[in-house]
Amino acid sequence: MTQLKHQSPMPQPTKVPVSKYQASLLGGAIGDALGAPIEFMGIEEIRSKFGPAGVKDYVEFSDGRGVFTDDTQMTLFTAEALLRAYHRESQRGIGGALPTIAHRSYLRWLSTQEHPFSDKIQKKDGWLIRQPGLYQRRAPGTTCLAALRSGKAGSITEPINNSKGCGTIMRMAPVGLMKPGENKSAFKMGCELSAITHGHPAGYLSGGFLASMISDLAVGSSLVESIQHARNILKTWNDHDETLQAVDGALDLFKKTENNKQITAETIETLGSGWVAEEALAMSIYASLVHENDFEKGLLLAVNHTGDCDSTGSITGNILGLINGLENIPERWIINLSDRELVLQIAEDLHVQVKGNLYDSDDDEWSYKYPLG
Repeated sequence: MTQLKHQSPMPQPTKVPVSKYQASLLGGAIGDALGAPIEFMGIEEIRSKFGPAGVKDYVEFSDGRGVFTDDTQMTLFTAEALLRAYHRESQRGIGGALPTIAHRSYLRWLSTQEHPFSDKIQKKDGWLIRQPGLYQRRAPGTTCLAALRSGKAGSITEPINNSKGCGTIMRMAPVGLMKPGENKSAFKMGCELSAITHGHPAGYLSGGFLASMISDLAVGSSLVESIQHARNILKTWNDHDETLQAVDGALDLFKKTENNKQITAETIETLGSGWVAEEALAMSIYASLVHENDFEKGLLLAVNHTGDCDSTGSITGNILGLINGLENIPERWIINLSDRELVLQIAEDLHVQVKGNLYDSDDDEWSYKYPLG
């Protein structure tokens, strides 16, 4: 591990307000919950059951609640890993442990899927695993489950499999939020954390691409700028052709349809179905470009299609939430989302990054939530 000098960190570019961080993670959770009940339906079935426009609100439960899935669960555990690693680095002056810490966080997520909740969890496990609302098995990705059950952590140089499922990208928004204005670092970190469970280059490079985009958006860059910056970084990486082709497909489709007022599910489906990472990335980029300043329309375009609706909804929600802010997310979607306070708190913590004076003093509450071990 890398020994760091005990000094204050370099000043970062100005982050957007904490409410936009909250809107990014909450937007992702809302898109996840909107898409969850229609994930395995074809578009014709969706239209037949919910009308020509598809779903417009949460439809899974009779009381109108929205409940997020493994996409948001793993996003929260990614955030936990980042916060624990940064806390460790700031207090001990030691970096380089993030992949190991992230693997352990993902193993804690695995325990929420395969073991009943227990109030006997040790304090060193932090606060996230103590949240009862996370102990729901909501169609978790088979690749994530299999990779984590193996007990081994994959890496870019030693891949654990050849999967490029969208389980890589749907959990990467916190990386960009933790690295505001540091797109190259965010891209690399997103790839490293994606590769823990998915070994195909198109899988981890898509995760890095989203992390880079979010990093730029987190300091107020435009959507087009964030895409172009990530695209330029992508081209410096080996084996980038599949991911670049998918991104360019989204950009070309946007140019062709920019003035088309009749964009439908069939339009976005020309980019794929979202089950693999580069398709989920392309579809989310397209939906975000089409409705950059309209969170509701963009999210509904992202979820109403044949394919992995909750993942494209989650990624698009992360992007458009960060751009548009909490005040532009429909209130009905916020108040009816289960465990929204947990999502909001994690987002606030990502904005804070660490409490206490670096290398000097610590904060007891923060140490409880994000212990060093």
